[in-house]
Amino acid sequence: MKTGAVKNKLIYFAFLLSCCIGLMLVGYFGFLQTVNIDVMLGIQFVYTGESGEAQVSAVSKTDDLNQRIQEFMQTVTYTIEPSEKLANGDTITVTALYDADMAVEYHFQPVNTRAEFLVEGLPERYASLAEIPEAYIQESREAAARALKAEGQEPVYGAFLQGKTAGVRDRILWMYQLEDGRYEIVLVPDVNNAQVVNRKAISTQQVYLSSKEQENRDFAGYVRRVFEADCNIEELTESTVPLGTPQD
Repeated sequence: MKTGAVKNKLIYFAFLLSCCIGLMLVGYFGFLQTVNIDVMLGIQFVYTGESGEAQVSAVSKTDDLNQRIQEFMQTVTYTIEPSEKLANGDTITVTALYDADMAVEYHFQPVNTRAEFLVEGLPERYASLAEIPEAYIQESREAAARALKAEGQEPVYGAFLQGKTAGVRDRILWMYQLEDGRYEIVLVPDVNNAQVVNRKAISTQQVYLSSKEQENRDFAGYVRRVFEADCNIEELTESTVPLGTPQD
C-alpha cells in the first residue's frame, strides 16, 4: 500500500510540475518572448495629383492582426522623403515612427523601420490633343453641359488647354451660348490618362467678347486672349466633336 501511495503522489506531483512548466512556457511565448514586428506591414500609399506634381501620404492597414499587434500598429506613423513633386519612377524613403514604451511593454522588436519604395501608377498628362480618346472628350462635354444646365445643347467652341508649366492643370474648355444670348465657358480640369472627369472641380465663367470678337464670332480669338499666356491651345474641331451653331 505504501509503495502504491508513493507512486500515486509521484504521478500527482509530476502532473503538477508539467502544468507549471506549461504555464511558464505559455507566459514566456505569449508575453515575455520578444516578437519581431514588421512596421511596414500593410502600408498603403495615398497619392494625389499627376506625375511630376504628385503628393503622397501613408497609412497602415492591419485589421487582420491580433489585438496586441493591432493596438501597437495603430501608434505607427510614417515620414516620407520626398513627399511632393513626385513622378512615376521616383524612389521615396519611408521611415516608421512608433510608441517605444508600448513596444517595450509588449516585448515587441520593430523591424524594417526604414524602406524605399518606387513611385508608380500616377496619372500622366497627354502630350497633345491627338492622344486624348474621343470618348473621354465626349464625356467631358456631357459633364460641362450638365454643369451649365445646358443638356441637349451643343457647344459653339471647344479646345484643349495644355498648361505651359507643371503647376497649370490641363483642361478641356467648352463655350456655350445661352438662351439669353450670353456666352459661358465651362472648364473641365485634370485631363490625363486616368480618363476620370473631375465633376466636382468643373468651373464656369462668363465670356466678355470684344466688339470685334462679337461681330466676327471669333471665339478662338477670345480664348487665345484669355488663356494663351498660361496654356498651349488646340482647338476641338467638327471632326473631333460636334459643335453647335451660334444663335443669332
